Amino acid sequence: MLVFDNEAYLWHVAIICLAIFLLYLYSYWRKRWWLKDFGSIELIAKESRIPRARSDVLKGLFVSLAVAGLALVLLGPRWLTTEEQYERQGMEIVFALDVSLSMLADDVKPNRLERAKMEIENLVGELHDDQLGLVVFAGKAFSLLPYMTRDFELIFLRMLDMIKENYSRFVPYGTNIGNALLISLETFSDKPNEKLLILLTDGEEQIAVRSQTAEAVRLILERKNISLYMIGIGDPNKATRIPKKDKRGVTVGYERDQDGKVIETQPNPSFLREVAELTGGSYTHDATGEELQNIFKTAIEKHRKIVGIRTKSILIDASRHLLAAATLFLVLSLCI
Repeated sequence: MLVFDNEAYLWHVAIICLAIFLLYLYSYWRKRWWLKDFGSIELIAKESRIPRARSDVLKGLFVSLAVAGLALVLLGPRWLTTEEQYERQGMEIVFALDVSLSMLADDVKPNRLERAKMEIENLVGELHDDQLGLVVFAGKAFSLLPYMTRDFELIFLRMLDMIKENYSRFVPYGTNIGNALLISLETFSDKPNEKLLILLTDGEEQIAVRSQTAEAVRLILERKNISLYMIGIGDPNKATRIPKKDKRGVTVGYERDQDGKVIETQPNPSFLREVAELTGGSYTHDATGEELQNIFKTAIEKHRKIVGIRTKSILIDASRHLLAAATLFLVLSLCI
């Protein structure tokens, strides 16, 4: 449906265009009346280059349409369409991010930790009406946010940006997934919202998750109605060294253990899958980090509730189409 910003002037445009067309008809009538003084109009038209009646009428019509198109452009033409949008309920989403030393391995570019942060940041830019929490863990887990927040820019993303490579080099050694799960569960509120815990780790240097811890996590997940998604990152088919960098960020070698041996890291999907089964969650592995965004979105949309459908009107500028039509009619009028 075509609408205009200044619809009140449509009648003016119609009157002007009709006047131009009638002027052409009057001009044609005057021409025929004048030619009668010279003899037969049919004979004169046959022996001269005087345009025929049809040509005069078509030229008048094309010029009128060209003027109409140009005038309508000035009235602000818009093409009105409607679009149905699903109204989705806000969720509570907690990201539990592994920040252990092994997450600095560069089998995922630029490294496992930075790629995870990048994909979380990209995802957050598409979220609306949700509340976010952030937990980091290595040998121990820490909640970086004391409460769930809707302020993505000033709070959540700033806290996420604080997690640098140096942070991973000084946190307690290991990957204590059990502690990470328990701390993450404490972050959720008691409100009856949809809740989702996304835990991202490479599963390396793990501290064993005791069966009692796994059972406690399962019970809390069920009681609070929290869905758990565990995501593994890194190439599980080969061991990768961890680059060591100086204060300027230049690689100067590889990280070594206390015995001077170069540390090599290799994700352990079977361990993570076992933890997911013990706690009643689900597990997905991404060896390159390229699928993280889709994994995040799939997990969130699977649990997001639709509370209604809203019809939204969309206005699309139609000026260029009318201008093109006016140009075409003008060219046709010149060709006659």
